[in-house]
Amino acid sequence: MMAYVVRRVLLAIPVLFGITVINFIIINLSPGDPVDMYIDPHTTETEIALKKEQLGLNEPLWVQYFLWLGNMLKGDFGYSFSSYEPVTTILLERIGPTLLLMGAAIAVAYLIAIPIGMISAIRPYSKLDYSITGLSFLGISIPNFFLGLTVIYLFSLHWQLLPSGGMRTLGGDEGIGDLLQHLVLPALVLSTGIAGQMIRYVRASMLEVLGQDYLRTAKAKGVKPFYVVVKHGFRNALIPVITVIGLDISVLIGGSVITEKMFQWPGMGQLTMQAILSRDYPVLMAINLWAAVVVLTVNLITDILYSYADPRIRYR
Repeated sequence: MMAYVVRRVLLAIPVLFGITVINFIIINLSPGDPVDMYIDPHTTETEIALKKEQLGLNEPLWVQYFLWLGNMLKGDFGYSFSSYEPVTTILLERIGPTLLLMGAAIAVAYLIAIPIGMISAIRPYSKLDYSITGLSFLGISIPNFFLGLTVIYLFSLHWQLLPSGGMRTLGGDEGIGDLLQHLVLPALVLSTGIAGQMIRYVRASMLEVLGQDYLRTAKAKGVKPFYVVVKHGFRNALIPVITVIGLDISVLIGGSVITEKMFQWPGMGQLTMQAILSRDYPVLMAINLWAAVVVLTVNLITDILYSYADPRIRYR
C-alpha cells in the first residue's frame, strides 16, 4: 500500500504542474488588467508603466510564470495586488472557515442521506420510496443561490430565527453557540444537493446488493434483518458510495464560492470572488493550487478506502 501511495504522490507532481500552467494562462488572458484598479483620470502613461513594473506585469507571460513557479517552490506565493498582504497569510486566514463549512455540510448531508437511501432501498417502489425519490430529485434540482435566498428570507427576515450572514455576531460573545447559529444556513444550503444525490446512489447501490444470492441465503438462515442490511449489504454497497464521496469534495469547492458570497462567510469561496473582481492574480493562483491539491488528496484517500471497503481490492 505504501508503495502505491508514493507512486500516486509522484504522479500528482506533473499533474499539479500542468494545472498551474493552464490556470496561469487562463488568468492572465482573461479580460481586464490588475493595473486598472490604480488608474484614475489623472494617471499618466508613465505612472501606469511604473505600476506594471512594480507588479511584475511588464515581463513576457512565460517569464512571469517561471518567476511565480520558482517563488512558489520556495513557499513564497507573493503579495496580493489589492491588499499588499502576503498571499500565504491571506489563505491561512480563509482555509479554516471553508474547511469548517465543508465539513459541516458533508456531515449533515451524509447523516441524512445514507440512512434514508437505505430505507428507500429496503422498501422499493412503495409510497415511502416514491416520496423519498421525489424529495431527493428536488434537492438535486434546486440551485444553491435560489435555496440560499429562500432560507435567508424565511429564517432570517420572516421568522428571525437565524443570522443572515457572517461567521460571528459583531459585539457578541463569539462562543460556539454563536458560531453554530451562523453555520446552520450555509451548511444547509451546501448539503441539500449533496444529500439528494447521495440518496439516489445509496438506494441504487443497495438495491443491487440486496438482490444478491448471498444475502438471500443469510435471510434464509435466520440472520436478523438489521445485520443483513447494515453489516452485509451496506458494506458491499460502499464502493459506488465512496466514489461519490470523493466527487462531492470537488462539488463543494465550486459550490462554496456562491454560498460563501451569499452568506458573507469569510472563507476561500468569498476570497475567490474578491480576487476575481479585483484581478488579484497571485491570490487566484494560490487558490487554484490549493483546490487542486485538495481534490488530488481526496482522490488518493478514496482509492485507499476502496481496499478497506472491499478486501478483494489490493494495490501492488
